[in-house]
Amino acid sequence: MKLKMMFLTLFSGVLILGACSGNQSNQKASGNKEAEGAYPSEPIEIIVGFGEGGGTDTMARTLQPILQEELGESIAVRNMPGASSALALEYVNEQESDGHTILFQTDLVRVFPTMGMTDLTYKDFEQIGIGAMGIANFTVKDKSDLKTFDDVVQLLKDGNAKVGVAAIGDPWHLTLEIVNSVVGGDAEIITYDSGSNAAMAAMKGEVDFSISGVNEVVDLLRAGDLRSLAVMDNKPFEVDDLESIPPVTDFVSDLQKYVPEGTWWGPAVKRGTPEEIITKIREAYNKAISSDEFKEFAKKRAIVLTDIDDSQEYTKEITEKTSWLLWDIGVGKRSPEEVGISRPKE
Repeated sequence: MKLKMMFLTLFSGVLILGACSGNQSNQKASGNKEAEGAYPSEPIEIIVGFGEGGGTDTMARTLQPILQEELGESIAVRNMPGASSALALEYVNEQESDGHTILFQTDLVRVFPTMGMTDLTYKDFEQIGIGAMGIANFTVKDKSDLKTFDDVVQLLKDGNAKVGVAAIGDPWHLTLEIVNSVVGGDAEIITYDSGSNAAMAAMKGEVDFSISGVNEVVDLLRAGDLRSLAVMDNKPFEVDDLESIPPVTDFVSDLQKYVPEGTWWGPAVKRGTPEEIITKIREAYNKAISSDEFKEFAKKRAIVLTDIDDSQEYTKEITEKTSWLLWDIGVGKRSPEEVGISRPKE
């Protein structure tokens, strides 16, 4: 009887040890998976610093299902508007550096060092890619007396221009300041919260002309309600069902070094995110912007597909150039040096 009990006790002990060993093996396997940096391991959020329905939001939501398929994990787009998207940067910076919170970055990151909406800069993030751009253009109502960009330049030189833009410090305001600095012009600036609203103001005759992205006004151009006099580029801009839009360099050659100018979009993650995760997101993003679906979207919306090899270096250069330009012309609120942005080398 004692022998039987001893056998049962020993057998039970073996089972318990086996179970423990199995649990330890499972835990070890799980631990190894985490240690190997399996990504993604949970749902992903794409943070958009503007409201639903805007250009940035539409871009992010167009890419979302393609990225979701490529990464094999559910992805939700979350809107977090405020302070020209600075609140979105602050939020992403407070999350873990694990790639599960992706900032859908815009070119406004380049003006923050001098405009002061946040102390965060491009240095706090890794720009994964910049695959698309909205080129700035100068629009007037259909029956405007301004017929060419030469007329715009003359109006600015006379100091009588009333110009509509989205906001002070945005790429459309920056475009105006660049042109003014080159031609020696001046203008009264009126802000309208978005480039499309500024264009509507031009259509109504509230301003002499507006500056916005071609992508924001393409429907009004196609309808004949607006005319685009020039794009802030050095080559003509082709839009389906429209005559090509001439570049500003055809009228003012000294603008060559400032083009192309406009807004851009692309994913970024918090600094410190492991390189293997960055690589995986970048590969998925590159596939997404190369897809027929996205190319068709870009063509329809008059969005330019870009070819930027090193998006982090590009963001660095454009931040130095833009923030110091705004500071030097008296628009900036603080020196970019205060947040570690060096003056660009000549």
